[in-house]
Amino acid sequence: MGLTRLSRYLLREVLLAWLAVTVVLFVVLLTNRLVQFMADAASGDIPAEVIFTLLGLKATANLGVVLPGSFFLGVVLALGRLYRDSEMTAMAGCGIGPWPIYRGILAVALPLALLVGALTLTLGPAAERQADRVVANAEQTVQFRGLQPGRFLGLGGDTTVYVATITDEGRMSQVFAERQTADGREIWVATAGRRAVDEVAPGEFLVLSDGHRYRGEPGQSDWQLLAYDEYGVRLSEPDPIEPGVGLDARPLGEVLDAADPRARAELAQRLSYPLMVFVLALGALPLARTGPRSGRYGRVVIAVLIFMIYFNLLIAVSDWAVRSAIPVWAGVGGVHLFALAVVLAGLSVRLGIRWRGWAPQ
Repeated sequence: MGLTRLSRYLLREVLLAWLAVTVVLFVVLLTNRLVQFMADAASGDIPAEVIFTLLGLKATANLGVVLPGSFFLGVVLALGRLYRDSEMTAMAGCGIGPWPIYRGILAVALPLALLVGALTLTLGPAAERQADRVVANAEQTVQFRGLQPGRFLGLGGDTTVYVATITDEGRMSQVFAERQTADGREIWVATAGRRAVDEVAPGEFLVLSDGHRYRGEPGQSDWQLLAYDEYGVRLSEPDPIEPGVGLDARPLGEVLDAADPRARAELAQRLSYPLMVFVLALGALPLARTGPRSGRYGRVVIAVLIFMIYFNLLIAVSDWAVRSAIPVWAGVGGVHLFALAVVLAGLSVRLGIRWRGWAPQ
């Protein structure tokens, strides 16, 4: 059965308010991230050209957490306007109960919960992993950018490099490199060189072309000479690009296969955000109820506090369950059940719903 005209009207009001709140929250979130990345670029930790790439990846990684809160605030704003303009009073006078109103809200909540589930379970962690790789690669790129023609620069621990010229694309000419190893001192002289990541093998390399390698001890005559067309000098530092992956960035399959409590807590948190969408959607109606003379944003502050308490309580209980003998699912599930009980109590007290005799219309 399709949506009624009332449900479509509520759907439009909720969508407009939710999209407006989401845009505002994302502007705030992206602005904070942008300031942080610009500070890192100004201090030379990352190149400036990766700022917007990191911004997009971090936005995707955090989208699953932002959407439940923005939806809750949007619904409270939309229903609060209807209460303030006496539209909800007119609906009640026509015999329209909570269920037709909830149909309009749930028409948005259901696809949103599916989207949040996809983000928190797979897309968000994938974006987090990619952001880690971009940062690791950027940090190594910055180190190479300190290489200037006609000057010696230490790269990768004990490796020292000198180049006669270097182009904007990173192509080097007349390259000299040396380092001390357990087998003696190694010296490379090459006509050209370039930086390569995960090309010769996993990790970061200085790839030299058309040159010679010398190995031996200073003052000794038994030096080894090797001519090469191309030779990859592996740099000991920074470490090869395979950043440590935290639990929040692990693929879903690895989290499911892991048996430790921290992995179960991570899975429980990822599944909590889609469930939060429904719990908060149910709680928006009793919270939004206000008088005609009430301020438009009177309930928004309360809604923000409720969401922050709900969100932080989930994290706190999850961490506590990991450190104790309590099952993670029992702790996290208990938080959701408590939140649902508060919502049902709000519906009963503020809207006068009696559950024994009430049924959807």
